[in-house]
This record gives sequence, C-alpha cells and structure tokens, in this order.
Amino acid sequence: MCMKKPFESQSLYEVGLVRDIADLGDVVPVEQLQNELISAKNFSEKIMNSFRDKLMVVDPATYRVVRVNDLFVAGSAFKNAREISGKTCHEVLFGRGIPCHEAGVFCPVRRSCETGKPHLCKTVHPVLMENGKVKQIETYPISDQRGGVDLVLRIERDVTETKKLEHALAKRSEELCRSRCQLKELLELSREIGTKSTMCELARFLLDHIVKILPGSKPAFLLLDASCEHFLRFEDFESEGVEGPGGILRTLDSGGLGARLVGQINRCKAGDVIGPTQRCEEFSALKSLAGTSPLWSALPLFVHRKCIGLLFLGSKAANRFPSEDFKLVNALCEQASGHLRNLVKYEAEVGILKSQVADRPGYGDIIGRGKGMQEIYELIDLVACSDATVLIGGENGTGKELVACAIHKRSPRHKGPFVVANCSAYSPTLLESEIFGHEKGAFTGATHQKKGRIERANGGTLFLDEIGEIAPAVQILLLRFLQDHCFERVGGERVIAADVRVLAATNRDLLQEVRSGRFRDDLFYRLNVISINLPRLRERCEDIPLLAHHFLAKHNLKEHKNIRDFSSEAMRALLDYDWPGNVRQLENAVSHAVVLSRGELIRREHLPRFLRELCQNRNLTSLSENERGLILKTLQKSNWNKHDAALRLKISRSTLYSKIRRYGLMEESAAGSPARS
Repeated sequence: MCMKKPFESQSLYEVGLVRDIADLGDVVPVEQLQNELISAKNFSEKIMNSFRDKLMVVDPATYRVVRVNDLFVAGSAFKNAREISGKTCHEVLFGRGIPCHEAGVFCPVRRSCETGKPHLCKTVHPVLMENGKVKQIETYPISDQRGGVDLVLRIERDVTETKKLEHALAKRSEELCRSRCQLKELLELSREIGTKSTMCELARFLLDHIVKILPGSKPAFLLLDASCEHFLRFEDFESEGVEGPGGILRTLDSGGLGARLVGQINRCKAGDVIGPTQRCEEFSALKSLAGTSPLWSALPLFVHRKCIGLLFLGSKAANRFPSEDFKLVNALCEQASGHLRNLVKYEAEVGILKSQVADRPGYGDIIGRGKGMQEIYELIDLVACSDATVLIGGENGTGKELVACAIHKRSPRHKGPFVVANCSAYSPTLLESEIFGHEKGAFTGATHQKKGRIERANGGTLFLDEIGEIAPAVQILLLRFLQDHCFERVGGERVIAADVRVLAATNRDLLQEVRSGRFRDDLFYRLNVISINLPRLRERCEDIPLLAHHFLAKHNLKEHKNIRDFSSEAMRALLDYDWPGNVRQLENAVSHAVVLSRGELIRREHLPRFLRELCQNRNLTSLSENERGLILKTLQKSNWNKHDAALRLKISRSTLYSKIRRYGLMEESAAGSPARS
C-alpha cells in the first residue's frame, strides 16, 4: 500500500507524528509542539509517550540515541530508557557494532540527515519481522537554528494489519476483475448458444468450451430423452463422439447401468455437485462409470426444477479444478439447459414424423415409398402451409399435377377451387384469353364476356402446367400478375384483383431457357421461389412393384376383372425397363396387360410388345455378360455416380473400378453424361 509522502512545509502535527492530541490533556498549539521538539533537552515525556508507535530520537552525527518513548522500551530488551540513552541506534536495534551503511544495510536515519527530508522505507529489514508481524520505518529530520539537521526522529510502526488489508483488497480486486471477465464471457457464450439449431451442434459447442475453461478435463453429457425415462444415444442424431472420449453412453447399456442411473438422478436437487467424496453412495452408477479416474464430478442439469441429465467431468490430472472455473461451467450449463431440452424434444418430434413419413406408401394420389419420394412428401408438407409460388420440375409422366393437387389439398386454400391451365394446349392469343379472360367484342368471335382461369381460381390455387411453353407477350402479363396480383381482361380497361396462389410445372430446364433467351429471367425468379424436382421412374425402381399393384387394382375395377398378381417374369420385365414415359407409361402398360389377361395372373405375354421384345433380347449366354449388363444398368441408374453404384451393387469402389476397366465401360460413361466418382 503506497503511503502518502509528507510535504516538507508541513508541521509534525500535520504529518501525523502526534496522532492523538486528546492524549496530551489540554490542546497544545502546533507551533508550541515544534518549539518544544527543536532541542533534545526540551523533549517532553508527555509528548514522546503520546505516540502510539515506537519512537526514537537519534543524533545523526554519532548515531547515538537521545530519547526513546515508553512503548519502545517495552518492546526492547532494556529495562528503562536510561539504559538505552547514549548507545548507538544500530547497537540498540540490531546488536551491531558498526553503522548500518558500513554493514551494507540501508539506513533511513542517514538518508534523512543527508537530504534534510522525511523518508519512508518501502522495504523492511529482515530483523524487523517478528512473529509474522510487518514493521515500517519512517524518519523525520529536526532542523537547528542554523538550518542544519540537529536530530532525526525514527518511528517504527506496525503495519501488519494494513498489509493484510492491502493484500485482501488486492485479492478481492483480482476476484472482481476475474468475475467481470467471466460474466462477459458467459454473456457471449449465451448468445452463441441461441444460434445452435441441433442438439448435437449445441452439445459439441458446450463440450469444446468446457475443455477450454477446465484444461485437462474429459467432459461428457448424459441427457435424458423426451420422456425422461432413458438416456439419449447421440448416434441417433447422426453425430459421432459427442458424448465424449470415454464413450460413456455406450457403457450405460451394459448391466442395466443406465436404468439404475435414471432412478438415481431423479433424486438430485438444483445446485448439487456429485463427486468421488460427495454423495457417492447414492450415485453408485456414476462411480462405476468413473472407473479408475482419481477425480470426477457430475453436475445435474435442471429445467423447471426437473433434472434432464448430467454433465460428467472426468479429470486427466490428480488435482481438482479451480472453484471459480467450476462455477463458470455450472453457470454455462444453467444457461444452456433450457435450449438443450427444447432441442431434445424438437428432434424427438422430428424423428417421429420422419418414421411416420418413412412408413407411408404414398401421399394422396402419389404412390412411392422410396427415399426420393419421401423427400418430396416432406417438401409438400413444408410448402403447403404458405402462399409461396412453387415451380415443379420433372419429365413428362412423373406426376407433376398430382404434386400440385396435393399441395392445394394440404394448404389453407383447400376449400377454394383448384384450376388447371395447360399452357402448351393454346396458341399465344388464345392462351392470354384463357388465363386472363376477355371482354365482349375484344376480338372476332368474342360474343360475350368470359372469365379467365385466374378469376375462376380466386380464393384457391392456379396450376400452370408446361409453363415453359408460353409466348413472350404472355410472359410479361403473367409477370405483372405475380408482382401485383392484379390483371386486366383482354380488351378490358378495369383492373381486377385476384387472391390466387400460383403453382407452375415444366418438363424443360427453365434456367437453360433463360440463358438461351426464350424465357424471361425476371419471370423465372418469380416462379422459382420454391422448387420441387420429381425423380424419373428409372431412378426409383424400388417403387415399380408398388405402382404396378396400385394400377392393377385400379384397372381391375375399371375392367371388372379379378387379377391377383404379376408373374415373376412379368415383374422382372417391368423392373428391367427404363420407362422413358415414367409413371404414365407404366400405367398404360399395366392397363394393356389387364385387358389382355383372362386369368388371375399377368404373364409376360400379356405385356406390351416393347416389354416382350426386351425380355427376348436379354437371353444372355455367359456369366460375364450378365455381370457386365448388371453393372452397366446400375451405373446408368446411379447417373454414373460410382460411389452410389458401388453401394447398390454391395461391392467396394476399387472392385467397381476394376470391373469397369475389364468390361470397357469407361467409353460408355464418357459417351454419356460425365462420370462421377
């Protein structure tokens, strides 16, 4: 603690040498005190003994002690002041026969004599450390009438409590500074926590920061599922290693350890800290998890006074974590617990919905159980609730109109009309009239007013099929309607507003059409708010049997027949064909077979001619030809993605590459679409 240095012009009273004037009896003027201290002969015992510190008056010329107060005598080995008087200060204080400066020790008395100024020792002589007490030396020069230094007052002050207070204040200041930094860090982490959208992402983020706060720790989360009856397994959330390096969650599966721990943590209370010495008997399951780890701790995580899991902290070292760092980790977990719990519930609900979707063989009139169709069903669920424009792409016969109808039926507009306009079925002039309507006399043959498809779809959905076929003039009018939801009939002047959601479909690559200048780019971006691309039938061969049986049931009713199934040869033919006409072509083939079949089974001879010829051309004579054909077909189905093809063939990629080279399939991949690894 830095002490205030006395000013040279201050009196002894003002610099604090005479501490308590009340001890002197009557109030003595400062000038009188200074006059009495001018000469050693006039020192008053009452003034000397009024000091609460040890006081010694020294002659700097000889270092002999002139006077001491009773407090100094009481703390020395001498009986009275007379025994001290006349001895040198270094002899009295340190038992040394030579002056301090000659012994290489700093002498404050000498310094005040040389400078004529008061001096405060910043360092303490080792001899002045008694029983853990800290003492401080102050010296004050007393001038004679000629201005020289006549005497030096040496004050020995006990500053033990002051030093303790200084140390306590410094420590407290350091703690406050550290707390402020931790609060700032916690605030920044809290903001980051809210940005994490998945439970595994949040858990990984927290674990990384816990390791930074507690170096050498091995943290792991043990979180309860949405029902709070079982522990989560993080691999269920498509993430590896989130539970920590010890693989704790996998250990929980053995011997009913997880079920036992679930029952134990339900007895936890907020603020509990579980460790190898605290409440270890109650949490024997945690002790089993810790194994040979010398130190471990577990922090229960609470949301609305309900325990949702634990943060398990193992230690690589044998020492405990600092309490302040441990408190920061606890505060971080308290901040994150609510968000963790919400993400656990959300992902559990998503998992349930995905499992339900995965079990659906179809969606309304759309049939398909494959992964590609399940993704389409999810997109329909997501876009149906909004009024956003949707652009549906896909080859002819893939079911674009069925998707549009499914979106309409699941939307808030399902009670309104669903109006279809086939843009490729009309000339540009007629298409404008068909979409926007016309007034009486607008053109030759317009004998009456006609409402267009937009007007008829008011309050519902307008489906524009084959949108890539419309003429540039109609594109401009359609763009204006999509921007303002207002239009004018052909030949009319009145602006009409319409509350219509627009869905569009095309079998063309509209982006390529924009680049070639045949389609307006601004209209494309207005239509392509959300895009759904339907897979070709040859890309989802697993759905062919399901579709075939669906069409068989449909045409059985239509033809009043009772055909039960397909023969293995007939189904093989359906699976082997590439179906350039997609689902529509498959339905026509099944309808053809139902009409020709007279029994309870559809056979190869009942199928259309192109399928029968395919079967005849596939009478391969060798194993290598069969293998080559299978690999080629799989590569084509995978769009020459070798990784996907290897998975379908259940062989390694290196094996697939060697067979491609053996059968000369590289040329075929180069002749087709670019091959991908």
